[in-house]
Amino acid sequence: MTQPLPEEVFPYLAIGLAKYTENEQKYPYPDELFYALNQLSLVMLGTYPNTITDLFELFEQPLEQWWPGILPTGVDPRFELLYEGGLDEQVVEFLLEYQIPEKATLRDLQIILENQLMINILNMARSASIADPVGANEDYVAIRQYVITHPWTSNEQLRRQFRDLRHIKIQDVGGLYQEARSLQSILLHQSAGTSEAHYWNCPACGPLYQRNKRLGSLKPNACLGRCPGPLGWQDLDPMNYPLVLKRGIHLRTMIPGTTEIQLYQWLTQDAQSTTPELQHVILWPGVDCYDLQLRFQRSSQTSETWAIDVKDYKDPFALGKHIAQDKRHFTEQALEWQRWYYVYPSYREQQRSDYRTCALRAAGQLPAHVGILSEKQFKAMVTA
Repeated sequence: MTQPLPEEVFPYLAIGLAKYTENEQKYPYPDELFYALNQLSLVMLGTYPNTITDLFELFEQPLEQWWPGILPTGVDPRFELLYEGGLDEQVVEFLLEYQIPEKATLRDLQIILENQLMINILNMARSASIADPVGANEDYVAIRQYVITHPWTSNEQLRRQFRDLRHIKIQDVGGLYQEARSLQSILLHQSAGTSEAHYWNCPACGPLYQRNKRLGSLKPNACLGRCPGPLGWQDLDPMNYPLVLKRGIHLRTMIPGTTEIQLYQWLTQDAQSTTPELQHVILWPGVDCYDLQLRFQRSSQTSETWAIDVKDYKDPFALGKHIAQDKRHFTEQALEWQRWYYVYPSYREQQRSDYRTCALRAAGQLPAHVGILSEKQFKAMVTA
């Protein structure tokens, strides 16, 4: 009789794989990975892969096909540990929300550490908003909007863009980027018929990285249904764009923020011109208390405010569980709302047709004035 798999094996395996996939030097294995593989081999016995190549091929199979124990809450067994050589996005989400074991050092876990940089800017803006709510919010919106729309930049462009910041230092904004030349081996790509290698950018998911001499997204399923393909990719001169977003900011701010910006642009450029009742659209009100605030004027005496929170989860059940625990109450009058909508990108339904049904089921009984909608459904509701 084999021993049961310890509960901490999955988080240790996730941490170990994160370190392993991010480090150019593959040996020795990170301590967390070494521990997790030992535990797996003890439980799997004869079914444990014979070679490291076979093992990593196993990690790219759905967990339900091979995982020999109980998975942590929020981890969907239909998905894999690795996707095209990198951590699957649900594993990244798990690491960001999981209480990491004390023995597991995060010094090399860059995605988590880099994501904290944007959280630090958010916290600085919220602290400043106590004395200067307007100025603090303007600083935060300017920074976040720039990061989402400019995944490539330069120090000169940052100085020009942010010389008038009141509460955040330009150095803090610059800390969200890294020198692109340090990643040239995976960023520079020479396409057929060209004489020089360039950096490449996708309008849907940002900087493109090479894997096996092919360009691709850091988050491939975020590009599904939205990516214009090579004909729509932009080639960039390395001399003009020496800075690129750090991976954690790319994954946690830029990619999900693209839907927020696209919705904001649609509301202000298209919807307001055809929907006179839509009087105001505010991006990230109250220093990002939610993503969009819509104010409708039904008549001279009647108005209504909608709060919109854009969420992009690979697993609809994880989205629903998040919504079930979410706090939607604010004391500030400027943040009050009559309807609250969670909006997810429509491309998620191309990956899973019952996405909304699953999210609603996991969310449980919601108040009548709270809803879960796809981006397409939300747009139809606004114009209706």
